[in-house]
Parts: sequence; structure tokens; C-alpha cells
Amino acid sequence: MVDYRVFDKPEIDECRRCIGVLEVGSITNSDYRSSVGQYRRRFKGFDDSTLSCSWAVMCEFGVTFQGLQERLTPLLRKLEDKGVDTLVRGRRDTSTVELERELNAIAGVVQIVRTREGERSTRVAIDFMSHAKGTTTPDSTLQVVEAFLASDDKDPVGIRRKVMSEPELPYHGVYLHLDGAPEPVPDSQFGEYRHFAAPLQFDLMPTRSPKLPEGFTDLWLIGRFGQGWHWDRESGWTFVAAPPFGPQEQP
Repeated sequence: MVDYRVFDKPEIDECRRCIGVLEVGSITNSDYRSSVGQYRRRFKGFDDSTLSCSWAVMCEFGVTFQGLQERLTPLLRKLEDKGVDTLVRGRRDTSTVELERELNAIAGVVQIVRTREGERSTRVAIDFMSHAKGTTTPDSTLQVVEAFLASDDKDPVGIRRKVMSEPELPYHGVYLHLDGAPEPVPDSQFGEYRHFAAPLQFDLMPTRSPKLPEGFTDLWLIGRFGQGWHWDRESGWTFVAAPPFGPQEQP
């Protein structure tokens, strides 16, 4: 079942004909959504009477909070016993090599830093080690979209199949919602992210045509404020401040 069937001039032609299909999808960072959701609901740190110091633990998106206290506490005790104030994943300090191995075994934890007593509301405070890196441009946003549509993940595979389910029709469109969740910078050790949806808020569009899956004729990219871009083969890129349709409306 496709999301929408597109018809020719439905407002004036009672004998309208189907000219194609439109499939709706979204691009998000599932690790980010999951981690932030867990963090907001129940996990910003913990107290442990067996520790004598306060610690700040920095994590990357995708960390699993369930059982994190049990995995962290033995390592924090060792840091206190050895007088180590900072432990960073990937630093390869010869004086802390064994401790780094234990840190690497705790998936999602990037850095541990001793803090001043009383500076934090909990003895062990948890936060995310992430920051935006570089300038995000319309062309870099387009690259993320192209990579998504070309990937072998379940959602884009389904989108490609449905959009081209009736290849004899002239219209084959995809409507993608970019929800603002940041995308990780490849090969970054320290949680660097780019906010690829940000350019959709401005009247500035990509400098080239998109590289779409074979047969696709239209691309809609909409950000979280209901603004974005539309591309087709005849008109190129246009800015849409109020998209004429979306996931809850049939075109």
C-alpha cells in the first residue's frame, strides 16, 4: 500500500486520472531520540555512598542507561584509588592503559572527569558529550537525504519500492520530514554532530539537483517548522513556507 495516490487537477476535473504515487517518510537520528528520551525520563546521574569524590560522566548518543551505574561504579572506585582525575576514550595514555580498557568496555561512555565536591547535585552526574561542528549548508543537507534514500536500511528500501510500484505512471514523489535531530560526524571520537535540518528554515536552497533513486521525479524536504524545499525536473528547487500537503493530508 502506497501512502498517497496523486491525481491530475482534482479540483476542476471530475474525471481525474491517477498520475502517480507519493510516499511519506522521515529522517531522524534514532540513537539521539532514544538516548535523550531515556535521559529526560529517568537518568541524569546517581548517588553512591561507596565513592568519595564527585564525577562528571560524558556519554555519546546511543548509550544504554539501564545498568550504567553498576558498570561505572567499579571503574570510578579504581580512579579514586589511583588518584586519576580524567579518563578519556581513545587517548592511549600509557599510565592509564588498563583503566582505558575498562572504559572502552562500557559502551557509550566517552569521558570521565573528577569534579569539585558540592559542584553537582548528584555524586555522579551524567550528560552527553556532543557539540555542533562546522557550518551546515543546503548542499550538506542534500547529501544526508541522498545517502538515506540510497541506503539498504528498511525504511528507504520500502520507500523506493513503493514510489516505483507503478512505473508506467509519470509522477513518482517522496515527501521526507527532517525532524531536527542532529546527525553524527563520521569518524568523530568525541560526539561531534551537525544539525542538517537547519537550512530548511531559510530561503536558501541547494546549488545542484538531487541524485535520486532511478525513476523518482519529485522530492519534498520539510523541517520541523513546516518549512522546506520542493524539487522537480521542470522547476528545480522552490521554497515552500507552507507545504500544500503532508502526512495527514491527501494531495
